[in-house]
This record gives sequence, C-alpha cells and structure tokens, in this order.
Amino acid sequence: MDGLSILRAQLSWTHGLMEQAVADLSEEQLHHCGEGWTIRSIAAIYAHCVQAEDWLVNQFLRKQPPVFERENWAEQTGILPFPARGGSHEEWEASLRGVNFPRLRAFAERVYAATDDYLGSLTEADLDQTVTFGRLGDIPVGTFLANIVAGHAAHHTGEVCALKGVLGGKGLPF
Repeated sequence: MDGLSILRAQLSWTHGLMEQAVADLSEEQLHHCGEGWTIRSIAAIYAHCVQAEDWLVNQFLRKQPPVFERENWAEQTGILPFPARGGSHEEWEASLRGVNFPRLRAFAERVYAATDDYLGSLTEADLDQTVTFGRLGDIPVGTFLANIVAGHAAHHTGEVCALKGVLGGKGLPF
C-alpha cells in the first residue's frame, strides 16, 4: 500500500468516527459547557475541527480560498469563519448558538470531499515536498497531512467522544 492510500484511509476513518460521534446529539448536548469547564462545547470543537481542516488543506496547501468562503457556508450554517490568530473567539462561539447543525455537517462533508480530492491530485513524490508551517518549520507534505491534518481531526474526535460520554451518551459504537 502506498502513502497516499494510507493517508486517504486514515482521513476517511477519522472523518467517519467524528460523524458517528455527532450523529445523534441533542441541541443541549451540542452546546453544553459545564460549570468551570475549560473545554469548549461539542459544537465548537466540531466547527473548529472542520474549519481548520478546510483552512489547512485548501488555503494553506492548495493556495485557494477555503470551501467555507467559496461556497458561502457562513450564510448556510449561521456561523462565522473561525477567527484568525488574535481574533475574537467569543464572537465566533456566540455564532454557534444559532448554528444549523445539519448544514454544518453538510459543510463538513464538502470539506472531507475537498480533502480527498486534493489527495487524489497528489503523487507519491508530492508527499516528499516540504511546506513551512510556523514554528514547526519545514515539514514534508505527507507528514503534514498525517500529523497536522489527520492528527488534529483524531484529537478533536476524541474530545467529542469524551464529552459525549460525560453527557450520558456513548462516544463511539464500539
């Protein structure tokens, strides 16, 4: 099996786990934040995770506008774009209170498809090209996709599953 096939399978698996985790949540579970919690709500974690993948793959790697911007998902979902470094997270999180969650999940599907489309456009040699990513410096594209994009999604899927369990649900079906 080649690296691209492994990356596609890894991202497909992670996306599938996230979608299973959020499939049956109530509005209260989506937006619940316990007294003194420092973790964001499931809705905020999910929206951040999807918007980050959109930015990382489409804007950072592909050098094109993110799906969120290109297809006007702010209007479709009712949420703002994830704030840039130094931006207001409070305003963004407040926009999540009115989120159309089924439309947010539809946006996620578009992002997942765009990521897979990007992977389908790469060659094995492309995975060895480097990108410069902030303090991490130069990283091969394959490592970036595995550790930054897929790793980020897996990390947040775990958070969502743990929060779902705290709220009385079953995080994953196994």
